[in-house]
Amino acid sequence: MFLLLITTPLAAQTLLRVATPGALTGALPIYLGAKKGVFAKYGLRVEVIATRNEQMNMQALMSDSVQFLTSSTTGLFYLGKQGLDGVGIASWNNGSPYSLASRLKIKDLKELKGKKIASSGVGGRADAFVRFMLANAGLDPKTDAQIMGLSGGSSVRLAAVLSGNLDATLISTLQGRHAEKLGLTVIAIPLEYTWGINLTRRSFMAKNRELVKNYLRGLADSLRLMMADKASTLAVMAQVLKIDDQESLDYSYRIMRADSRPDLFPTEESIVNVLKTMSYEDPAYLTIPPFKFFDLSLIQELKAESR
Repeated sequence: MFLLLITTPLAAQTLLRVATPGALTGALPIYLGAKKGVFAKYGLRVEVIATRNEQMNMQALMSDSVQFLTSSTTGLFYLGKQGLDGVGIASWNNGSPYSLASRLKIKDLKELKGKKIASSGVGGRADAFVRFMLANAGLDPKTDAQIMGLSGGSSVRLAAVLSGNLDATLISTLQGRHAEKLGLTVIAIPLEYTWGINLTRRSFMAKNRELVKNYLRGLADSLRLMMADKASTLAVMAQVLKIDDQESLDYSYRIMRADSRPDLFPTEESIVNVLKTMSYEDPAYLTIPPFKFFDLSLIQELKAESR
């Protein structure tokens, strides 16, 4: 596939800021699209702002410091449950976001009983997922393991495990081969889970509908470029994921490409699994209809326009 990129002069471009928490994988297509001039086709200049955790991500959106969030699935439901102005508008990846990496030679998640597990801070996607994972394995997340919150994303948590201070952590599924080459045991956790999500504020979308639609056009085109241009994507992945091993990068690219959705539609099952992860903190999340805090009208319009 060949994409013709016609850029707009910098002065004429509208600046949009997209915040992403420590897990930078959710922003990979945005990094690529910004670097390769994809968003510029639509008169946009997109900057990715890395925050320390999910809470900072949500605060950045609510304070109008950024116009979009990415990789903030649990954040959407925290905002919605509080009656705040966040809305999910798209998801580019509904595959499993995590694998487990451990310094122990374990074969089953049940063997995590009594172990120290690194997660993000409370309210973060990784923290919710750890609790969901343990409960699914028949363990009580409150009593059967020590869940230790660490800010800074999966690379920080991975370093803590490698140092011997902690026993296991969630890592991005894309980092699985890299973790194995570091000598860790990696266990896959397969399920649908919306992690390529993009959020904005309902008020911003109402006032800037065409601008938001152009952002989504750029995101969809960035995904198509990512699937078509392996070399450029690997270069961005190496920079963002801080992996310089070609075998690990190839492994990561294959997984990401297979799970990418240029149509930007989240699946119901992937959203329901997010709510299940959050229900271990508050059972009320199970009563929330899956699409309650989403507005998919713009990607539905894009789908109609492509026919």
